[in-house]
Amino acid sequence: MSNILKTLANLDTRVWQSLTFIIVILLLLYPIGLPLTVSAETKNSYSIVQGLKPGDIVLVNYDIAAYGWDELSGQCKSVIPHLMSMPGVKVLFMTCQDQGVIFIQNTIQATGTPEAGKTFPWYDVGDKKYLQDYVVLGFYPGKENAFAALADDFRKNVGGKDWYGNDMTAFLDGIGLKTAQDIKLAITFDCEGGETFLSRHFYLSYGTPIIAGEIGVNVPSAIMDFNAGLIKGLIKSTRGAAEYQFLSGFKGSALISMDAYSAIHMLLIIAIVVGNIAYFGYERKTMNKEVK
Repeated sequence: MSNILKTLANLDTRVWQSLTFIIVILLLLYPIGLPLTVSAETKNSYSIVQGLKPGDIVLVNYDIAAYGWDELSGQCKSVIPHLMSMPGVKVLFMTCQDQGVIFIQNTIQATGTPEAGKTFPWYDVGDKKYLQDYVVLGFYPGKENAFAALADDFRKNVGGKDWYGNDMTAFLDGIGLKTAQDIKLAITFDCEGGETFLSRHFYLSYGTPIIAGEIGVNVPSAIMDFNAGLIKGLIKSTRGAAEYQFLSGFKGSALISMDAYSAIHMLLIIAIVVGNIAYFGYERKTMNKEVK
């Protein structure tokens, strides 16, 4: 028994590192579907999208820069196909980041199909067609000032052409969009302050409900806004993306990665238990003998 405890006490840290590497690789390649609980914040987000009705207008803001895309891509590629599957809902894509249009395009291309003989932006996503059911408005600089202007006079401040130079006048006139009051829901995927800008100028001024998808460092402040009722739904980093994918059925890498997350947490607990057994069963006794 003492030999076993001695072996555990002197276990090379590279053993744990190797186990971590092997477990992560195997579970990413062959996920087994470990149990996943879904937070109330994610459930709220899913229920709000699921409750949209024909004719509702939804604004989607990509407050995404390159450094946050890996963390937010799972959210985008589960929330957006769910949103685009809702019958009769009209969707407006915009970004307050100069890189944001890249990630809007990435999401649409990953979840839709190009119309015959056409290139981007002429993609069908779900049952939605470009400039009939959705439009890419593009990049609006100015951060908070831009959101304040859009909230008060959306129609005037977006102009008459989309990001690609197509005339979108008929589309905007057809949905009757004037101010933020006409927008049924605003969704924002955030690296920075999109949720704050929307809550100040869309929710507080016009009552537009907001769902915020956040990178990890933004979650603590977003939780406070959720608890205060400033936002109605919250999707928290990769874990929140996995929860949304689980609820919506639009599965992807975030849900797959949760097996690895869960397994590594289990391995950490095992390492702590083994370390304590080795310490109290061998190392501490050895130190006591040396003191004597």
